[in-house]
Amino acid sequence: MCAKDCPDPNDPPEGFYAALVARHSSDGVVISGPDRKARWVNTAFTAQTGYGPADILGKEPGSLLQGADTDRDAARSIALACAQRREVRLDILNYTRDGTPFWVDLKVTPVYDTDGLHTHFISTMRDISERKTLEDQNEEMRQAESLRQSERQLLALTSEWLYSAKSFEELLMVVRRAMHTLIPEADGALYIYATQRNTLDLVASWGTIPDFPGHILPDDCWALRRGRAYAFGLKPIQFPCDHVHQKDTPYFCLPIIAHGETIGLMHIIFDGFEEGGLMRHMRAEVLNNRWDVSLICAEQISLAVANVRLRQELHERSMRDALTGLWNRRWFTEQAARELANAERENTPLSLVAVDVDHFKRFNDRFGHDAGDLVLREVAELMQAIVSDTVFPCRLGGEEFTLLCVGMPRACAVDQAEELRTRVAALQLSSGGSSLPCVNISCGVASYPQDGKSLAQLMKLADTALYAAKEGGRNRTISVADLSVS
Repeated sequence: MCAKDCPDPNDPPEGFYAALVARHSSDGVVISGPDRKARWVNTAFTAQTGYGPADILGKEPGSLLQGADTDRDAARSIALACAQRREVRLDILNYTRDGTPFWVDLKVTPVYDTDGLHTHFISTMRDISERKTLEDQNEEMRQAESLRQSERQLLALTSEWLYSAKSFEELLMVVRRAMHTLIPEADGALYIYATQRNTLDLVASWGTIPDFPGHILPDDCWALRRGRAYAFGLKPIQFPCDHVHQKDTPYFCLPIIAHGETIGLMHIIFDGFEEGGLMRHMRAEVLNNRWDVSLICAEQISLAVANVRLRQELHERSMRDALTGLWNRRWFTEQAARELANAERENTPLSLVAVDVDHFKRFNDRFGHDAGDLVLREVAELMQAIVSDTVFPCRLGGEEFTLLCVGMPRACAVDQAEELRTRVAALQLSSGGSSLPCVNISCGVASYPQDGKSLAQLMKLADTALYAAKEGGRNRTISVADLSVS
């Protein structure tokens, strides 16, 4: 046997080193009996917990160290492992003698003698509070980033839907759903300026129990008066808007701007978001986040409104006659086909009134094209003045007009044509300082279903009746029924 394998007789006994480790280890150590009651603790345990030997000996360590926020499952896992005399290691929240919480990496190991008899438990506790704090911070950052990512995805989706809206009604539908999804803890409303710009009208609202006035005045809102978004509840110096009834509730007012013009206001109010509901710093953090989201949404809604307005304007231009403002031939062809299909499906009447200005060429030849344009505009204005929600005046070209009369039988369409003819005959016009001759029109009426089943048939028959009116001396109304009689 080599000399190096022999123990040095000058070395202290093994117990000396064990005591040295136990005394100077930075980890807390508790030695308990099989009944889990403490029999010895090292100085590091006292330094960690504030409990000395006199406080813990004869007691189960968990009865002193565990507290209100200690994970009950972790405590049960320790008890089960000890009952089964097996090793267990886990993280658990403990409390010091003065009530300060701290996290430990706890390892409980059963000890057996040479005969296999269970004699002790050795519990070692390493303070991991700093590691837990970092883990919690990382988890908060991860959750915050996850929330931001979710918000970015929702904002991108909202933007996509907003720019896909073809009409203002579709746009409002998207705004309601998107804002309620993005800021679920708030109620909101969208106001748009009235035509005279003296009030703003409520056009959409969302939330759990939205209750907003139907109209507000521009001077009642600080955002509109100052020309920029306003957040109430975030600044030390602030004043509530007059249109808000709950003066202590946080809210946002965000102007909606299209083509450089303020056209409306988005109002978001955090009803039920009182000071006692959240700690002050959490309340401010949530409001600041919602403020950033609201600003982005207001900008997107503003751009979407401008986009819808431009689209509607281009659509109107493509469907309106530039001179008279009436619907043009393209609109008439599409709309008349739809209405005729509806009439066939619902078994309702429909009539066409073909209208032509008598001797129109003489206005252009004798008085110039300005006079001819004046005649066309005046006839169109009378058409718009006498029509109802179911009668649509159209200019098909030149001096040719048509009234699309939805749900109107032949007799009523003839009456409508006669009223228009009478009013036109009463016009007194002058151009370039000269009085114009009396303006007259001739009208031809064709009706579904008795006169024809297709749009082409009805248009041809209405024109045939119109030509008959002209051949009969002009300034009169003739229906397809009059043609069959004659």
